[in-house]
Amino acid sequence: MNDTLEIREARADEIALVQELIREMAKYEKRPEDMTGTQESLSYWLFERKIATILLLEYEKKVIGYAIYYPVFGSFAACGGIHLEDLYIKAEYRKHGFGRYFFDAVAKRAKAEGYSRMEWSCLDWNTPSLAFYEKLGAAYDSGRKYLELPL
Repeated sequence: MNDTLEIREARADEIALVQELIREMAKYEKRPEDMTGTQESLSYWLFERKIATILLLEYEKKVIGYAIYYPVFGSFAACGGIHLEDLYIKAEYRKHGFGRYFFDAVAKRAKAEGYSRMEWSCLDWNTPSLAFYEKLGAAYDSGRKYLELPL
């Protein structure tokens, strides 16, 4: 499998593909109405501002998934980590080891970049993903609630 897999950073000229992959993930998460990002806004934040890294997973030269992550900082430990915003594999490629391979590769890349931890969130109803993360040995961060405030 590994000889036909490639992980690479997305290019600015692939913004339509990036948008479509994000749209697919929004549908999977039962939140298609939340996918309001335009190609222009995605391009601005991902490629002009470079606020996050977007990786594409290719299998036999076809893009089958993506991951987006960005740096975070832990003040108590004074260390950098990454927040994994998205890790998505197209439905027809799930349950074949691609997700594990991609997740491990993102973690290795983050470690090589000097980060010491990876964090992410998962929707509470998404039992397949929660089971996947638990199999990887991920631990729940207890004592916190995830909050957001539109600005």
